[in-house]
Amino acid sequence: MSTSDPRAASAEVVAGAVVALAAAIGEPGRVADADLRAMIANAVRLYAAKAEDGMRTPLPPGGGGVTITDAMLLTTDLLHALNVQLFELSMWQAMTGNSIAPHQRIDTPHNR
Repeated sequence: MSTSDPRAASAEVVAGAVVALAAAIGEPGRVADADLRAMIANAVRLYAAKAEDGMRTPLPPGGGGVTITDAMLLTTDLLHALNVQLFELSMWQAMTGNSIAPHQRIDTPHNR
């Protein structure tokens, strides 16, 4: 890897983090809570930046291995940490139009 190519370095770091996280799923104690919280916060900010830049594709088909319970736990904790109620999320989506359009949803019959 060339040190003059920051994108290659970034891709290598991200790939390493992905592998480490996957390995820690069966052994959650391998990742410190503070490190996981920081990583989630950064991943959420990066996801938001990419979404604002035009990326509107949700996780891979099937949710990328994320279960409904996984999604509910993370969503609940994020909303709680930011003191946001589910009703406020719905209102924000309605006011901004920022939600996944029907043609982008992976759970509709025409997108399967």
